Amino acid sequence: MTAWRNWPAMALGLATILLIVPLWCVHSPGMPDYPAHIAGFYMIAGGARTTPLSTYYDIHWTLVPNLASELAVPVLMKFLPLEVAAKLFLSVAVGLWTLGPAAIQRALFGRVGVASLAAAFFAYNANYTWGFFNYYFAAGLSFVVFAAWIASAGRCNTLRVLGFTLAICVLYLCHLVAVFILGVLIFCYELSQVIEERDFAIKALFFRALPVGLIFLPAASAFLFFKPTGGEGGKLAFDFTDTIGDRLASTIQYAYSEPAYLLIGALAVLVLAGLMYDKLRIHPSMKILVLVLAVLTVVSPEWALGGWGVHLRLPAVLGAMLFATMELRVGPRSKALVAAALLLSAVWISTALAQSWRGYDRQYSEFRAALHQVPEGTRLVTVLDSDSLDYSPDVTVPDQPYWHMAEFAIVDRDAFTPLMFATKGQHIVQVKPPYDNFAAKTAQQGSPPDVSDLSDLSTGNVVDDPDIAETFPYLKFFQCHFNMAVVIRGKGAPSDVPDFLTLRHQGSFFALYDIHPTKACARK
Repeated sequence: MTAWRNWPAMALGLATILLIVPLWCVHSPGMPDYPAHIAGFYMIAGGARTTPLSTYYDIHWTLVPNLASELAVPVLMKFLPLEVAAKLFLSVAVGLWTLGPAAIQRALFGRVGVASLAAAFFAYNANYTWGFFNYYFAAGLSFVVFAAWIASAGRCNTLRVLGFTLAICVLYLCHLVAVFILGVLIFCYELSQVIEERDFAIKALFFRALPVGLIFLPAASAFLFFKPTGGEGGKLAFDFTDTIGDRLASTIQYAYSEPAYLLIGALAVLVLAGLMYDKLRIHPSMKILVLVLAVLTVVSPEWALGGWGVHLRLPAVLGAMLFATMELRVGPRSKALVAAALLLSAVWISTALAQSWRGYDRQYSEFRAALHQVPEGTRLVTVLDSDSLDYSPDVTVPDQPYWHMAEFAIVDRDAFTPLMFATKGQHIVQVKPPYDNFAAKTAQQGSPPDVSDLSDLSTGNVVDDPDIAETFPYLKFFQCHFNMAVVIRGKGAPSDVPDFLTLRHQGSFFALYDIHPTKACARK
């Protein structure tokens, strides 16, 4: 009977398993950033000490707040194969996103309710499908820490302060934005408590604010004295009108660039109807928090500290927190029907993601098989054939899942690629001189050139193609520094390539070309 009373928690456990399953249905999930992360783990675990890879890369440990997977996965690799360790890390991250909001709900209401099942869907957000390993894990961890803060409220003692100080220091190492999120959650919760208790005396406010300030002090000091530089092109940029659609689409996705609009809309209708008819209730202590998160979700920048995609961070957090702070007030039969519908939806999006990833996994496997004919230590550059990819006005093939595909060659052939995650101030993997002159230095330079750019790049022509000076300056005279090009193509007719490229291998969606130096290289 006790087990039956806990059936929402059991249903949440089943939903968590369903959402994790796609990771284990493929060898390499179709996340755009996945290959670069894998390459980084390989180097941290010892690959950067091998020849010829040691010629190109080195590991510089420094206090950058972006280390969750870099710390965890290489340790797991002592016992597990590389990609198994990476998928185990991601599995834990998914679990944090599903179970963390449920822990918050239990801390608020004393039990795990059906609404936590809806919160679990936000584990499939754009940060996950892009492969933002560190932020995704850290954001899920911030939910668990916040749940512990609520559960331990009223125990203002030294042990509590020390425990949360340590937790926030760990969170800071995992990812900076997660510390900001946790700060917002705790601040809004404490503000709600002050308003509810109506104790505005200076002394009372001081003693409530003191532990909050103390637990964040070490992380704040680390940020001030060891502030991440954000790369050479660090900037703060807002673009609300062009990104509002991306913010909505990022909340729930069942594959890269495939928003689950039907599910998002259904959950929105559920919330509006539930609030209107008093079938859903937001916990009084969470109303300010939900409002503040909603505002921050709308106004967050697109770029900050040299990193792109900041505007994609909060929408899913808002969704997860909204349902974590809600209580469904209907009868047992209605709750069971809602739970059944949510579990069926979990089966749907999990199946859709697995199918999408299988397609990319087959392509990645084909590419990695072709790498066997690539000499070790090859310097590879990725190129997009946009005319071939966009072969029809009715067909749009996302090219982002192939941006970092060449980084598999770092693992398989100890190769060099210009798009490896090695931005100074953001990553511990660093490119050695002189090869750092031929690698992307900022996130703004983190996309491959098009075939149409190759001629101008080979002559260093920045007049006719302004993108070269802004986005691809490190690829000027690329034929003098790289041995091979990976050209990504779709089903359309392939574009012509410069004469100094000769075909080595033709795949189903890519081609490998040997690059031959031109006369311009003699003058370099």
